[in-house]
Amino acid sequence: MNNTELIKYRTELFRNASGFKKVDRVPHLSFAVTWKILDAGYKLSEGLRNYDVMTKAICAHQDKYNFDAIFELGVRNIVRLVDHLGGGTYIINDDIGAIEYKDNALVELDELDEYMKDPTKFIWEKGMCKKYPKWADGTIAVADLQKCFDEQKAFLKYFSNMKKILSKQYGLPTFTAQSVPCYPGIDFLFNSILGIKNLSIIMRRDPGKVDEAVKVTNEFFQVPGIAALKKRKGPNPKACYDYDIALLVHTILNRKQFDRWLWPDLKDQLDLLNEKDMTVRLFMEGHSKPFWDHLQDYKKGIITMHLEQDDPFECRQALPNCAILGGMDLLTLGNGTPEQCVDRAKALIDGLGALDGGFILSQDKMVTYAVDAKSENMKAVSDFVLNYRG
Repeated sequence: MNNTELIKYRTELFRNASGFKKVDRVPHLSFAVTWKILDAGYKLSEGLRNYDVMTKAICAHQDKYNFDAIFELGVRNIVRLVDHLGGGTYIINDDIGAIEYKDNALVELDELDEYMKDPTKFIWEKGMCKKYPKWADGTIAVADLQKCFDEQKAFLKYFSNMKKILSKQYGLPTFTAQSVPCYPGIDFLFNSILGIKNLSIIMRRDPGKVDEAVKVTNEFFQVPGIAALKKRKGPNPKACYDYDIALLVHTILNRKQFDRWLWPDLKDQLDLLNEKDMTVRLFMEGHSKPFWDHLQDYKKGIITMHLEQDDPFECRQALPNCAILGGMDLLTLGNGTPEQCVDRAKALIDGLGALDGGFILSQDKMVTYAVDAKSENMKAVSDFVLNYRG
């Protein structure tokens, strides 16, 4: 197949698998993030601060493992942009090959009312001071902001070029057709605005205040995202998935809190996708099992559950309407032998009846550190999946 034919084949492979249609083999998705920089022989700082190096690392990743799609194209940690604001968000340790992200609360609990009164004004005038050193010490200048804008343009140019390379040289499809993302307010409060500690405190101290904060924060992403989704006519057959949802806040929510603050916004998204027959990768980090019953009534093939810490076989029993993505655990990829990794892949494919659809193989977690996977293990799994027909 030429690359145009390969894109069509791979896109249909994902769509058929997620739609519970028979496939000639199981599709294989790369969920590697910074691991691919290290695997290509570069330091993290080289890959994250040099787009030419990142391009080489991603190309080496595909040359070596021949995935059917790559989820992460060097967009997760845009360190060059924040460097112009004095850094302070990312800590890169080349000695151990690790990157850390600081949990900076932009809003303290005694500032929540001020934030809700005018969130944009608060973030620009006070929130940015808590995140970026140059804002905090008063040395920020117009030239710094211009550098940030220029850096954003450079990043967008890199990203566009990266997608073209993967498409034209490797026959890799677009993974998701989503353009304007929804982002539930409670998750944004957790990840960016209040932080883990402050949100945990206020949820127990003043639930009504959380109601207000969620409503205000939804104006940033959830409200415009829903409006954009309503305008979508339906599935985009040129992408593996029509939509992508990733969530983290549920990891600190009990059932009552989930139903109050997260489920209404998540349900709005899923209901629209269900109505329009649009497919979605739903990645709920950590455990999603406590909330599976919310998903049981959606049409078969709409939702693909990307499982991180939940058992794929248990999920198949509980959610026969949802396809499953993942299964290759980093414990085996990082510590097992190639034979053990292949055995795991085969057990997943056979045990889930994957050739009848409903399963996409991938790593269960974002492959980040050097110890997360051995190159020979990733290679063995990739070669096996490409050739296994049951």
